[in-house]
Amino acid sequence: MNPSGKLRVAVMGSTGSIGVNTLDVISRHPERFEVTALVANSRVDVMLAQVLAHRPKLVVMASEAAAAQLRADLKENGHTVQVFSGSDAINDVAIHPEVDAVMAAIVGAAGLPSSLAAARAGKRLLLANKEALV
Repeated sequence: MNPSGKLRVAVMGSTGSIGVNTLDVISRHPERFEVTALVANSRVDVMLAQVLAHRPKLVVMASEAAAAQLRADLKENGHTVQVFSGSDAINDVAIHPEVDAVMAAIVGAAGLPSSLAAARAGKRLLLANKEALV
């Protein structure tokens, strides 16, 4: 945890139903949690709303085209957060030093590499992906 005592969370798969519900829980407990990173595949409209609401330090879209669109949309809204793309960036979020816990909600086998990276880095891993559980 950071000096403020809040658990710094990366939500992998933030635009899906589990990610949306995770962000809802986090927003109800601002004294306990901080959204440090959001990761999604390609739902730019949902990610834009999430970035504006939660102000994460890190944002990753799996799709480069989606990342480019999100960058443009954020710029229009006066937001300067950097947006990364690709599988390497997703794994980088999972091991980032400012992340304490990783909510692993990326669908299917696509979520395995980042879940393994988080586990190897000693992060608290919150599994919502049955493939990772197996």
